[in-house]
Parts: sequence; C-alpha cells; structure tokens
Amino acid sequence: MNLVNGKSSSSISIFDRGFLYGDSIFETILVINKKPNNLNLHLKRIKSGCLSLKIKNLNYSLLSKYINKALINEKNCVLNINITRGTAKKRGYNIKFCPLRPNIILTTSKIPKFPASYKTNGIKTKFSSMKLSNSPNLSKIKHSNRLEQIIATNEITKNFPELILCDQKNYIIEGISSNIFFIKKNIFYTPMIHENGVDGVMKSLIIKILKKNNYQVLEKEIKKEEVKNYDGAFFCNSVRLIWNIKSIEKLKYKENKFIKNIIELVNNEIYK
Repeated sequence: MNLVNGKSSSSISIFDRGFLYGDSIFETILVINKKPNNLNLHLKRIKSGCLSLKIKNLNYSLLSKYINKALINEKNCVLNINITRGTAKKRGYNIKFCPLRPNIILTTSKIPKFPASYKTNGIKTKFSSMKLSNSPNLSKIKHSNRLEQIIATNEITKNFPELILCDQKNYIIEGISSNIFFIKKNIFYTPMIHENGVDGVMKSLIIKILKKNNYQVLEKEIKKEEVKNYDGAFFCNSVRLIWNIKSIEKLKYKENKFIKNIIELVNNEIYK
C-alpha cells in the first residue's frame, strides 16, 4: 500500500522538498506478524532527525494512524516511512518558502529474500572505492541525501553483496546500507560515527542485547588496515538483521561462536 498524508496515492507534488532537494528523512522497518519491529526506536530517530533538520509540526498521532492504515492488509512486509519538509510555495533552498505541514509518505513492499548462508556461513566483502565525506552536522541522521551510497552500489556484485565504506582518512564508518561490528575475543567493537554515517536502529538494538547478555561493547575509531586485528565481523540492518562476514578482501575470518550467539539472540528478539 502507498499512502501520502493518509490517502492512497503513489504521487507527490513536483514541488515537494524531499523530491527537489532530498530535504527529508526516512525509516525502513521490518514488519513481522503485523508488528513493526522496534517501532519506538524508529519513531525516536524520526523525532531526532526532524529536530536536527528543523522539520517542524510533524503530527505523530497522525503518523501512527497512517502506519496502522498502511499495515491493515499486511502481515509480513517492509514499511518505508518518508517525512519531507513539505510542498514548497516556490523553488529555492530557503525554508521560509515551505508550509507548516510536512508530508508523510508510507509505502509497503515484500521482504527481500537473501541466501540463508549470508547469516550462517557469512559473506565476502571488500572496501568500496567511494569515500564518505565528513559532515558532522548530518552524522547519525537518516536523511535522504544518499548519493554516496547510491554510487557505491555500482561496486556490489553477487560475490560481494555488501561493501565497507570508509571516510576520507580511511576510518571505517559502515556498510552501504548497514552498520558494522567487529569482535576481538569476547568484546564487540563498532565504529564511531561522529562525523558521518547513520546511527542504525538495529545497531542500537544489538548493543542493547549485547549489554543485557553481559558482553562488552565499545565504540571506537577503526582504521581500514586494522581489520586484521579482529577475530570476526558482521553487518547489520533493520531488514536483513545480521550478515556474518567471512572475509574482507584477502583477509579470512574463522567461524566465531560469539557472532553465532548474537545472531541467535537477535533472531529470538525479532521473531519472539
């Protein structure tokens, strides 16, 4: 189902700020048995994103109502939420040209299917040639300006279904559409994203689950050449959940019991 401000539609105005300038935020949510997973975390990130981008007057009661309407005939799907600044009165960057009401765009789609081996045996990955620009004012926000990630997908192949993105100084930031964790012994590490990158909902959930199960989790700067210092790694996002990493370019990781454990813990949380 496609909804624009609660009405069945697949069209928006050509003067919508999200269309014109990527002046919007978005969320991608896995829905299982009619339940949007981690909805509170996604809504929290929407509020944080709107605050950071100064998108005002979003009606959260209406948003919740529209979410229920979008899922009325759905059981298992992916729900996309796009919040744009609204339909502009005329072209130009100036926010003053905008109305008081943001546009709420909801779409549902089938859950994409991937080989089960991506979670168990793991995937091969490598570093993308695309380097992320430093943008501390926009870091952590799930905004709609994703050209760097879009360009990076040109390097995705069947053998490398997800790639690692670094910043201009070769610090690891994330995957193209995922966050990344590394493990050394029984301690989990994830890159700091204070200058770029997205603060993923699945990443937040995994950190919560790890701490609940008495694992230590550290956020730190990780250089590209430091991947050899770890015992294993995995990608995560809200739809794919966890993809184990079996190799990064020529570096091969052995099977890791702690990663297998976190995959089981996350599956139990999502499908409970």
